[in-house]
Amino acid sequence: MADARVLLLHGFEHHRAPAHWLWWLAEELRSRRIPVAYPQLPAPDAPLVGDQSEVVLAELEMLGEGERIVVTHSLGGVLWLHVAARMDPALAVDRVLMVAPPHPVRLAGPMENFRLAGIDPPSALSRGARTTTVVARTEDPYRPGTLAALTENWPVGAVELPGVGHLNPDDGHGPWPLALDWVLAGAIA
Repeated sequence: MADARVLLLHGFEHHRAPAHWLWWLAEELRSRRIPVAYPQLPAPDAPLVGDQSEVVLAELEMLGEGERIVVTHSLGGVLWLHVAARMDPALAVDRVLMVAPPHPVRLAGPMENFRLAGIDPPSALSRGARTTTVVARTEDPYRPGTLAALTENWPVGAVELPGVGHLNPDDGHGPWPLALDWVLAGAIA
């Protein structure tokens, strides 16, 4: 784990609030001397996939050598699909944790430009990382249907956590040791 480098990608309307588990995760990793990039993506309230993708690509180039890990939340997972579908394969990472990715039907209004037109999620995921894990609640307001239905045919391990919510502070997620354990050990117990 000493050679790991981690990139955290937030979702819609996220302003890197200290109450969010991504903030907590960044601080926990830093306390273990693990390099972390947790950029404030441009225009989180009215995001443009192209502008945010440029930031992600720049951060990936700066991650350096060692195990390269990406952790996404919500719209950050959809952003990852866009980036992975178009990035140079040399920038591929070792592991990705996608937490609570929204269903494409929820990409409306300010998030409409994140729709996956022309993107094949299985191909993008295979191109972007050696392994990907998706974690979500049994019921999520941003995902009609099951996690299994969303990730059908995706080359991922899917972990469904019991309960309802979007895995954010609104449903009680501040510190989240499960995410830290995944980064440190590569598995969700």
